[in-house]
Amino acid sequence: MAKQAKTEESTENPKKKKSIGARNKQRGNDYERKIAKELRDLGFTDVITSRRESKSTDDGKIDLIDKSNKLPCKIQLKRTMNTPQYFAIREQSIADNKEFCIIWNKQKKVNDRFMSEGEIVMLSKELFYDLIKPYANVQDN
Repeated sequence: MAKQAKTEESTENPKKKKSIGARNKQRGNDYERKIAKELRDLGFTDVITSRRESKSTDDGKIDLIDKSNKLPCKIQLKRTMNTPQYFAIREQSIADNKEFCIIWNKQKKVNDRFMSEGEIVMLSKELFYDLIKPYANVQDN
């Protein structure tokens, strides 16, 4: 009898709620696709998510792959409330220290929902200097 009651209960609500972990994973995957699309819109047309292309790259703490190697960095994406541990993640990454960066979407809780408080990029000073060098010699108009 107990088995029958359990079966009836499960058929009443066939839609199963996602676990918190599954929801977080889905949000992370959505963020990866969003940033990949933004980079493609900027002209990096060969950027794709690593989980789509290479499990070893994804496991190596690189979330986006630029198949044409135009991007000057390897990107790890974080969508969290707490500040990512940049150096610890970089040490686990397969990227060279100089080329590793994190794009962080800081989350804040508003009522029962998480909202973006803003996005920043964490990268080495060496990479930052390499990125801004071309602007040092730009002539004023």
